[in-house]
Amino acid sequence: MKGKVFLSLVFLSMANFLSAQEVNRAEVSASSFTKGNSYISCGYGLINANFMLARTLEKSLLNGWDEVNFSKVSNLYFKGEYAFTNHVGVGVNVSTGGLIAHVAIDSLNNQNVRIAGDLTYRSWSALARINYHFLNDEQWDLYAGLGLGLRMNTVKVTSNDPLTDRWNFPVNLGVFEKRIPNSLSIPTLGADMTVGIAYSLHPSLAIYTEMGMAKSALQAGLRLGF
Repeated sequence: MKGKVFLSLVFLSMANFLSAQEVNRAEVSASSFTKGNSYISCGYGLINANFMLARTLEKSLLNGWDEVNFSKVSNLYFKGEYAFTNHVGVGVNVSTGGLIAHVAIDSLNNQNVRIAGDLTYRSWSALARINYHFLNDEQWDLYAGLGLGLRMNTVKVTSNDPLTDRWNFPVNLGVFEKRIPNSLSIPTLGADMTVGIAYSLHPSLAIYTEMGMAKSALQAGLRLGF
């Protein structure tokens, strides 16, 4: 009799365990961001924040240069994230971007050619990032994230003046006394803060878009989970 009771309890425990496993599998299959999974994202910046800032300053720059035209450097994003829970993920965000200012100065070089050239600004960032996923169902993933880390800023000058390796720069740069060398790199603190949404096309593949304070005000791309 005791043996039958014991076997009944064993079978009942096994049934409960298998039932719990089925529930867990159902929860996992209904979650687009799943605890224990890793995610890799690649994105493209749609609105270049550096370009917008440069256009805002364009009038003040024109006071010192005869002509100024800007072109964009593509903003690219590469991200990795690990899901500690179905709502909290941590990872790293590596991004790059910048702009190019095509400028002409109202003066001539020794060959009687008006001095002109390019002022290229590029930056890349490596940020530790934490995301909180508010809405997380089978297809939609709504989240907000904060990143903090290193940002490297590089300024490079190329010109048609063979006699100088520096340009007079009509903006007060403090210690550089309004002059910048051919190439200058400055490390700074980097940060971003965005909100995003991802839509699952497949259990392992989603499209995402984010907006907020980053190298671009808006970005979009693909996210792969495994």
